[in-house]
Amino acid sequence: MDPKRKLKGMLARIFSDGEVSDEERDELKSYLAPGAFMMPSDVRDVLADFVATTWKITIADGVVSDAEKRRLRTIVAELEIDRALLPPEWQALVE
Repeated sequence: MDPKRKLKGMLARIFSDGEVSDEERDELKSYLAPGAFMMPSDVRDVLADFVATTWKITIADGVVSDAEKRRLRTIVAELEIDRALLPPEWQALVE
């Protein structure tokens, strides 16, 4: 399987419930380790796509629930995403 595609699926699965188990965290860290499977630029591309898709899904109904806010905060914390890469509305929710 293409490494980018695998990472996209992994991110969707891991963050689907808004909580990250120790096993999921370890799986993600090992996959994202420098030189493990993907070039840093490819990881950035996948994360940018994941952020955009996640935000579209979150705001689809026009309301960001408390559970969705927690999920967004978890994503930023677990992936250590630079807040500058987030949509402004998402930035405001995690600050």
